Amino acid sequence: MRLLVFGGWGQLGSELAAAAGKSHDLIRPRHSEVDVSDREAVERAVLDHRPDVVIDAAAFHKVELCEQDPEQAFRVNAFGGFNVARAAGGVGARVVFVSTDYVFDGGNRIGYAEDAPVAPVNVYGASKVAGEWMVRLAAANWLVIRGSGIFGRAGSSGKGGNFIETMLAKAAGGEPISVVDDQIFAPTSASDMARRILLLLERGAPPGVYHAANAGSCSWYELARKTFELAGVQADLSPRPSGEQPVRRPSFSVLLDTRSQELGLPPMRPWQEALRTYLEDRQARVGA
Repeated sequence: MRLLVFGGWGQLGSELAAAAGKSHDLIRPRHSEVDVSDREAVERAVLDHRPDVVIDAAAFHKVELCEQDPEQAFRVNAFGGFNVARAAGGVGARVVFVSTDYVFDGGNRIGYAEDAPVAPVNVYGASKVAGEWMVRLAAANWLVIRGSGIFGRAGSSGKGGNFIETMLAKAAGGEPISVVDDQIFAPTSASDMARRILLLLERGAPPGVYHAANAGSCSWYELARKTFELAGVQADLSPRPSGEQPVRRPSFSVLLDTRSQELGLPPMRPWQEALRTYLEDRQARVGA
């Protein structure tokens, strides 16, 4: 397959490039070359490359900034998705829109299946809900794939790394670390999510919503504690309530994968195993 990935140099895009390897032709223009909110630039890129699949992994995702600048959040996350989907449909390509667990309000304490009603509690979540629907309106051959708390080797553009790297850096600096313990989610390895996206495309998954988070759930505090345990790092770690955060987030946003079995796909592995792999790869890269 020929894949055109917008947001291709971020955490997920970088892992898509690694997972595609020599099996697929993957093209990933930089943000300076194509901004998804620029309809004409998106259309030119799609027409130039004539891909089989267009993936929109671009996002304005820093939650606090989304609250301060909702116009930009919707410009990128909603209208950007529409631009990508319409351009993809124009050349007969499939479109993949990467979304988030923040489309849910957290009121369900069991977990959210793909068809659960959406009810975002902040601007970022609302903009991604709008993006999901804009993509559905703009293209017939669409996939919406949601992840949660993504961590990958490339870090997260605009956030100065990912949560794992932030925790390890704070511990290395001897800082006291306070992490919320009342927000439960399903951490997602960017590498695992990338491989799942490619697998869905290779298997010709029908249009629809898919959840691609690792199995299981934890709080951010539990994720930090497990990170230090697996990395063999001593840290001054303590839990705190999320009420201290300036922007509301869903208190429980575990993504349930109910569609893999229907498609004959293996379930995604537990987040603890994915985290261990990430830390082992990290150690090999830095030579620690």
